[in-house]
Amino acid sequence: MSDTFGEYQFQVRTYECDATGLATMPTIANYLQEAASLNAEALKFSKSDFNAAGEDISWVLTRMKIVMTRYPRWGEKVSVITFPRGGRKIVAWRDFIVKSEAGATLGVATSEWMLIDLRTRKLVAIPDAVFAAANDVREPVLGENPYTTHLKYPEGESRRLSLRAQQSHIDLNGHVNNVHYLEWLFELAPDARPHELEIVFRSETFAGDEVIAEALTKDGVDYHRVTSAAGRDHVVAVTK
Repeated sequence: MSDTFGEYQFQVRTYECDATGLATMPTIANYLQEAASLNAEALKFSKSDFNAAGEDISWVLTRMKIVMTRYPRWGEKVSVITFPRGGRKIVAWRDFIVKSEAGATLGVATSEWMLIDLRTRKLVAIPDAVFAAANDVREPVLGENPYTTHLKYPEGESRRLSLRAQQSHIDLNGHVNNVHYLEWLFELAPDARPHELEIVFRSETFAGDEVIAEALTKDGVDYHRVTSAAGRDHVVAVTK
């Protein structure tokens, strides 16, 4: 039995809050991303570990679901517990628990990751060492099947915003970082602090690319997507 987890501390900064003084969903997503990177480093399967072994490969986030009970405020200290949870051939699963300084659970999240060859941009098989580090002690934070099957953006009249990806949006993998998609989505959302977010990342965006953010509300649910100028989905998301 193994309990391979990491716990990482964060303090909410002024620039991570909106006008209410509370952190937003993109802030939480940034904490999760940093915690995932640090834990991968600790477990010896990070991008830098692959590079040291002569492999130009890296992790990319392909799906995530975040459920928040309470958002932290400016100055508040929070911790993110994260652990690998297994997967299959080309997909690795990772869970998160966000806690207050007093130990109360503020939110939980689950995610799917893949590895890409940074030269060819093609998927590669996940090393056995990743699955060997899977945590078999902690229960999945959102159950065994947390995602919507075939998440789709519905038909309807959308609110739209045209954008261009900038160099400042590009991360270590050479494409737009996942959190910048959230920032684009929430430009059209009624609230940047939903109770629940589910998002699927379907294609890459690069510096200079024109994109269109869209949003619509249907049956009390807010749907979002970012597409290329030609209409190809980059991300599709739903918030509640």
